[in-house]
Amino acid sequence: MYEMMARIKIFLLTFLLWTIVGMTSKIVFLLAYHALLDDATLSEQLLVMWYGTRLDIAIAGYLTLLPGLLLIISLWYSGRILRVIWNGYFAITAAIAALAYVANIGLYGYWGFPLDNTPLLYLKTSPADAMASLTFWQIILSLAAIAITAILIYKQHITLPETVKSEEVIGKVKCLGILILLEATLILPIRGGIGTGTNHTGSVYFSSNIRLNHAAVNPVFCFIESSLHQEEIGTKYRFMPDDEATALFSELSYTNLREDTAVIDLRKETADASLRKETTDTIEDSCFNEAIKQLRDTRPNIILITLEGFSDTVMRVKGVTPNLERLTHEGLYFSNFYANSFRTDRALVSVHSGLPAQTTMSIMDIPRKSTSLPSIAGTLSKNGYNTVFYYGGDINYSNMRSYFMGTGFQQCVSDKDFPLEQHTGKWGVADGAVYDRMIADIKGSAKEPFFYSIMTESSHEPFDVPNYKKLNDEVLNSFAYADECLGKFIEQLKALPLWNNTMVVVVPDHLGAFPANPDNYKYWRYHSPLIITGGVIKKPAVCSVIGSQIDIAATLLGMLGIDHSDFTYSKDMLDSSAPHFAFFTFPDAMGMVTDSNRIFFDNTSNKLISAEGTSTDLLTKKAKAFLQKVYDDLDKR
Repeated sequence: MYEMMARIKIFLLTFLLWTIVGMTSKIVFLLAYHALLDDATLSEQLLVMWYGTRLDIAIAGYLTLLPGLLLIISLWYSGRILRVIWNGYFAITAAIAALAYVANIGLYGYWGFPLDNTPLLYLKTSPADAMASLTFWQIILSLAAIAITAILIYKQHITLPETVKSEEVIGKVKCLGILILLEATLILPIRGGIGTGTNHTGSVYFSSNIRLNHAAVNPVFCFIESSLHQEEIGTKYRFMPDDEATALFSELSYTNLREDTAVIDLRKETADASLRKETTDTIEDSCFNEAIKQLRDTRPNIILITLEGFSDTVMRVKGVTPNLERLTHEGLYFSNFYANSFRTDRALVSVHSGLPAQTTMSIMDIPRKSTSLPSIAGTLSKNGYNTVFYYGGDINYSNMRSYFMGTGFQQCVSDKDFPLEQHTGKWGVADGAVYDRMIADIKGSAKEPFFYSIMTESSHEPFDVPNYKKLNDEVLNSFAYADECLGKFIEQLKALPLWNNTMVVVVPDHLGAFPANPDNYKYWRYHSPLIITGGVIKKPAVCSVIGSQIDIAATLLGMLGIDHSDFTYSKDMLDSSAPHFAFFTFPDAMGMVTDSNRIFFDNTSNKLISAEGTSTDLLTKKAKAFLQKVYDDLDKR
């Protein structure tokens, strides 16, 4: 009878073990990020443990299912094979759990959201580049933390007991019945109770402080949920009937979104008198002057520069980006411009294809869909342009090659096209060498008109810029290096005869490493500069109209007089009759800004995080309709 009671005890202790592991990870998380939660009271942090237990016991339920089945089998057989399976199961699950919990704590400081399937998307395409942001010692310490955590978890599991003696038939049947009952009851913590609602990541959201909600999330559950739902594009974000979503979306596509309400001066947050010095009468406040659209050449060469990690915020730090600041005076400077996302892969698609960034997936990771998108390169190729994409890293990272080659670029220049001595950083080739390669190509084999696009990388972690030390802060120093490389490149272009018929578009991909630990639910996090300059621009101007990366395609093609109707979501920012707004996303959250209203909506908790203006309910509905139609579109591709 002792062996039979031992099995019931082991079953319960196994469930308790995984519950305690999940709860312990929350304590470590709260300690690791106490600086980010210094405004949270002790009672609020205790509520993290209370609410978060829901998903901890859900994962405990999943991880106890197989041990429960093995315990039932062991009533009749507990030989060597079964023991190997038992111990192997706990070894594997301990390693996986350790990886998830340690990764969640390690990555949250960089990404600001709980572990989901995002790392998996990057690891699938290029494991080496996915690790490039980490230093050698960070990798060693991370592996050590994972190994120690896995060993500690594994050491807590209990050895499988011996087979029950054959003569104890009645006791064996009783134990079998109890174990089957316990196994069946696991559906309750797994499902989340007997109500109509089931467990999901948002089940543990309890606070207006989004970081407390993130602390309560079980990263194993979040990872599994996001991985399982990755391909369910057509069923996500069903906010409203299709006809209602279509009607609201049409307003965002064809009519002016500006509400006739009291206007909030959103520019107070993003405007900085020290950023621009109005020293010439040629600078204008409006971008709707027809003279601004006029170019010196109707088919100019175009160079699109996407700057890694830059933002309006880093431009405000004195002495870091003098060249970028100078360029705001030399062309069209869009001062109320926003990034669409938080990661490079999403941003590149927004910039090149005018597609809004997705909240829970990366379309670049699905080549069969990403290659069906329209793109600036594809449209310009049809209009006689030579198209090349430049990147100093691995072009296969995150399926970049398939996207760019599949949407109209005729050539991709990447790390393998540079000599080994120029591979000076963990990401590959530094910005300076990539710009030099582009200049050499322009001087040598460039066929005009051309569209050259470059994605920089030197201002990305781990900030290993070559032989450059301007600032003591390694993060700001990397931005200063990237800015200096940009400035030198522009000066080299100006010295070439083709400068007068060349357009240069400069835009960041997303706010990167500065400032550290940005709040993802602040509008300034997405505020970015957009500059359209070059000798082809007749008149510099400040354009205060609200726009975002998805609007670059229609604006650029509109200036060239090329049809851009294929770009469903892109609006010409120089067209006064177009709707002017910015839409941006973060994992399972979205924001929208107009000149009179702005909102942040969290899809997981189904709640507004922030709302400013007099028509925020309407704006929220439009944001939902916008996201719903994006996923409808992607599902059909």
